[in-house]
Amino acid sequence: MAESNTKSIKLSPEKDAAVDRISNLPESLLCHILSFLPTKDSIATSILSSRWKLLWTFVPKLDLESQTIDTSTDDDEEEDIRIAHIVSRVLAQQECGELQTFRLQWYLGLDGSHISHLDSWFRTAAARKVKELDLDIALYDNDYDTESLVLPPSFFSCRTLVVLKLTGDIDIDIDIDNPALSFHFPSLKILHLKYISAMTIINSQENSFLSSLSGCPVLEDLSFTAIYFVGEYRICVPTLKRLSIREDQMDCEDRCVYKLEINAPALEYFNFRGDLRDIKFHEKLDNLVQANVELSMCEDEHIEFYREWLLKLFTALNNVKFLSFVPYGTEWHSIANIYPSAFQNLVQLEFKVVDCNWHLLGDLLQKAPNLESLVISKGYDFIPSNLCWKEPKYEPEYLSSLTSFYYRGFKGLNDEVEFVKYILKEARVLKTATIQVYKGESKESVLEKLSMFPRRSTTCLLRVE
Repeated sequence: MAESNTKSIKLSPEKDAAVDRISNLPESLLCHILSFLPTKDSIATSILSSRWKLLWTFVPKLDLESQTIDTSTDDDEEEDIRIAHIVSRVLAQQECGELQTFRLQWYLGLDGSHISHLDSWFRTAAARKVKELDLDIALYDNDYDTESLVLPPSFFSCRTLVVLKLTGDIDIDIDIDNPALSFHFPSLKILHLKYISAMTIINSQENSFLSSLSGCPVLEDLSFTAIYFVGEYRICVPTLKRLSIREDQMDCEDRCVYKLEINAPALEYFNFRGDLRDIKFHEKLDNLVQANVELSMCEDEHIEFYREWLLKLFTALNNVKFLSFVPYGTEWHSIANIYPSAFQNLVQLEFKVVDCNWHLLGDLLQKAPNLESLVISKGYDFIPSNLCWKEPKYEPEYLSSLTSFYYRGFKGLNDEVEFVKYILKEARVLKTATIQVYKGESKESVLEKLSMFPRRSTTCLLRVE
């Protein structure tokens, strides 16, 4: 038998056993890695070895989350006490100096003891110069009637905040006559508010919450979400670059009246979702890059004002480069000529079309001479309408720059076919036309049908997915 020259290799346990390379990393790098974990997971690493035992205490981040599981009163109270004790112990044991992030998600009952805990935690966070505070609170009493938590005075002592996010059953008791209780955060750049009580009681009084934002001289990013808007909202922030306003309840059956005034000349990003009402910009947005607008319009006593409000809104957005427009509701068929002038800077448009707003899409395309990318999403409102896509009778110069076309939700209806046919026929430099078919539709039959239409661009690639 031929002998093999292969020698047997003997494994050396000392050389080839698994090596704990992570523990040999510098302490600063290990703390950075732990900062990406929730605090409970970071604490869990303390059992790995003596090197890891206290390592979590040097992480400049607290990310604590709790939720009551049992619904009985006694268990709820015991759970609240246990969570409060854990948070207090964690804060006390942390060894690091400045606190980068303090995030707390807490669902608790209403016995009043939580106020003293929060007051103590905020004082500790303020003393450690906290940079980011993310607070998500839900309060329930025994009958599950939601109430609001009034933040303790120590909250206003967190003057080093750069990022502040408040969610849930929170009320901010501002006293403009008391400097210690004023909304004054000189370093705050990002403020996100979601469902807090202050957003449902805005009115024309001088001490309204949004009016107090003058105490944030470097604020750049403001976002607030409410279940519904009511009253008057005034936002005056000269440094603001991003503004997001969202109304979750867009219901024609239960509509509220509100007025929104915005003075933010440096704005670059604007996002709005809500019922169409009076929205006034005090200055034209010369720096605007992107705008996402979702508007609901239903028949009511304000319908005669709709066109005026739309003209006012799109006049302010006229310099936008990237625009997404989603018109919801049933009354758009009664509105026309809502774009006051050409969108000379607009290069990308996303539009959700339904039977009653095809004319709004056509008008907008005529106002966008430099459009390069067009994305259409088809909605189905199941409301009969006599409106349909109508091909313009003049030379469509506004499609001369279009290079990319995407149609989402194609069902092969007559309006859809005629619109796609028109784009293929008139877009002279079109490179790609992508049609995403509605579920259940045959891609092969759609591709066969659309491939028969003439394409003005000889380099256009038609795809169906």
